Amino acid sequence: MKSAEILRNVVETIDEVRKRIDSLKNLSDRNKKKALVLLEEARNNFLAVADNVVEDNEELANFFLKRVVRLKNSTNDKFIEKFGQREYMSQVSTIARYSKVAPYDFSGDVRNLQKAYRAFLFGMIPFYIISGIFGPVYAITALILVIPTLLSMLSLRKRGSIGLMLAFAVMPIPMVMGAFSVRYAVYALSNSGEIMKIAHELGKSPLTAQILVLIIGLLGGASIVLLSYASYMLYRHRHAFL
Repeated sequence: MKSAEILRNVVETIDEVRKRIDSLKNLSDRNKKKALVLLEEARNNFLAVADNVVEDNEELANFFLKRVVRLKNSTNDKFIEKFGQREYMSQVSTIARYSKVAPYDFSGDVRNLQKAYRAFLFGMIPFYIISGIFGPVYAITALILVIPTLLSMLSLRKRGSIGLMLAFAVMPIPMVMGAFSVRYAVYALSNSGEIMKIAHELGKSPLTAQILVLIIGLLGGASIVLLSYASYMLYRHRHAFL
């Protein structure tokens, strides 16, 4: 595949950058050591991807090559003197991040991210349903989380790190709400007095009240399971986000 050849060019260019770093005078020894470690990691990551390309993506491979060439052209004392060590190290760190992202686009692992997206989406839906049932206070809390939830979904689909952070910020409340729902369902189903109270307030039969409580418990359980899975998958594949 053409991508594999381009990715090997990326590895060769990184090797050239590493050789140039040793001769830099305007880069501190500490940053030299850090840069070499990051580039060694990036080199190994890109090489592993090049040896195991499943899905050809020539455009993305060329993008990585251009960024590495840019780093190579920046690896000189004039650039560091003009723009500073921080800017140079930022370019090095960016290459290291790209090397961790690359496997998802060339090995097909991006499918795992799609599973995480769906788990997050379907895990949030029960939360909004339950919040509407439990009353105004919970409904207001749900409304507050609508915008962060939508933003996180949009960003996650674009593999944005902001979406990842928003998702982790949003999920705790629905998971707590799910646990509360399950606990309440267990309590209500084992307490005939609570069922009769619900039936009276709704103007429905005790059987209808039992079914409603059971649905609340199932929705809460589904929310916990799906969001726990989404949390695990998103954290496990956190390097796929930029």
